[in-house]
Amino acid sequence: MPEKTPPLRRLEFKSFQDRNGDRPSQTLIFHNNGSSWWIKFTVDWSLPEQVRGLGYFKRRFVFQEFLEAIDFGQLQLLDDTVTSITLSLTEQSQNSIMIRDGHQNPANSFIAVAHQMRCKIAEDPKRVTYPTLARERCLPIFEACCLQTVEIVAPTVSRVMFKQHTFAYKTIDRPIYEPEDTKHVMNEIGVLAELRGLPGIAQLVGLVVSENPYKTYPSTNMPAVITGFLLEYYSRGSLEQIFEDEFRFDALPIQWALQIGTALRSLHKRRRTHLDIKPSNIVLDANENAVLIDVSGTGGYVWEWLSPEMQILIQQNSETSPANTPFEARVATDCWAYGRLLSALAEKSGTPGINKKLQFIADGLTKAAPESRISLCDALAQLNEKV
Repeated sequence: MPEKTPPLRRLEFKSFQDRNGDRPSQTLIFHNNGSSWWIKFTVDWSLPEQVRGLGYFKRRFVFQEFLEAIDFGQLQLLDDTVTSITLSLTEQSQNSIMIRDGHQNPANSFIAVAHQMRCKIAEDPKRVTYPTLARERCLPIFEACCLQTVEIVAPTVSRVMFKQHTFAYKTIDRPIYEPEDTKHVMNEIGVLAELRGLPGIAQLVGLVVSENPYKTYPSTNMPAVITGFLLEYYSRGSLEQIFEDEFRFDALPIQWALQIGTALRSLHKRRRTHLDIKPSNIVLDANENAVLIDVSGTGGYVWEWLSPEMQILIQQNSETSPANTPFEARVATDCWAYGRLLSALAEKSGTPGINKKLQFIADGLTKAAPESRISLCDALAQLNEKV
């Protein structure tokens, strides 16, 4: 059978969100005669109770049915970016949203009031931003279209195949994107490039690039953009998964403690900090060596894994993030979190001597008074001593 030709005009729906059934937002791609526009529609009025009370999938269907009915020819769409269209209601009927012939469905609550709608058009300030490729980075380059996705590991990480090799692909795009996320990813690339070859730290393979996803006209000449990066794939999972298992280990907890601590010391020697030390950010390679991941030092953090004094700093100023605190405070919170990690490793040791040793060092790293805590170097020295 001959291949079906895609319609000249079609909508490709992307993410849909609403606030407990109210003020829906839909991102989509409008394809028309070979050209494409990214658009984000947002409703700027409170919906009636009968609409808010519908189930999630029904609410999404009703809104998408309305969007399918819109005459996009009336809209001044922006090229090569994401157009934000905010819909509001007005008493006047001039310049209202036009509904296409054959799509006048008064049972649809949005179509029924389309004649009262006004739209505000602007560039979406919360769009995912993709940096252009800087050739001076001197890193291997991989085309996104050449990667075969095997599985989704996390919201931002996939296991992919390239020429029979397995890698972890970390993307800039994510389900809940914040404008700062691109900066964090690029910073992580810089840190990983600086730390290439160092043991115990995730190894950067290269950058992933593609055409600009927002390109409107196929004939437009635009520079390639970075969509993420490839890391070596660490097949044995994370310490978080290990901690969920009831199995006990003999010497491995000491080995992992040394490897994690050594990697952390490598960061600190380069005046870098991690700030998100936790079991899920430690993975194991095929030989059961511990490897530190998410090393940007500017991304997210977990409150319970911040040192008590770092928590106080943030409580005193809600605008402060751990990444903006003095270097000494950041090092201290890394070391405190490392101590907490050692305490968790102690519980996984089936050897009493190793258990006590790890817990003793953990206690020294997490004492209430910061000035009485042992240093990371002291902790590593004690770990190297025979039990």
